Amino acid sequence: MSRWQWTQLLAFEGFWLLAVAGQNSWSLLTGFLLLLHFVFTPSRRADVRVLWLALLWAGFVLTLGYSLCWLRRVPLWLLMPIGAVAGTSSYLAGWQLGAVSLPLGFWPSAVILALLWSVLLPLLVRLERRARREA
Repeated sequence: MSRWQWTQLLAFEGFWLLAVAGQNSWSLLTGFLLLLHFVFTPSRRADVRVLWLALLWAGFVLTLGYSLCWLRRVPLWLLMPIGAVAGTSSYLAGWQLGAVSLPLGFWPSAVILALLWSVLLPLLVRLERRARREA
């Protein structure tokens, strides 16, 4: 591994610790560390191109607290098929738009995505509900 890779790995460990331990109270410092990554990275253009994915996830998580807040009242067993269909559909739409690839092919990828999203949506709804209750 190169020196930059080791530095970035250690910096990420610090970034992770600040984000998890400090949560909102240390968010400015965490944001500053993320900014430092973009200052020192040897592949700034490639890193910036990946940033849209982080923005997409942040937007989705925030949506859970507002336009998708009705999901909080949906039973867990029903969140699972909703996640399987909606999450998979979202990825497949991204594939159609050329934003993601499906290296395993359409059907194997769709099945894996459905399984993942059937677990991920209930988990994210539960975490979002708990975060808002504690805020």
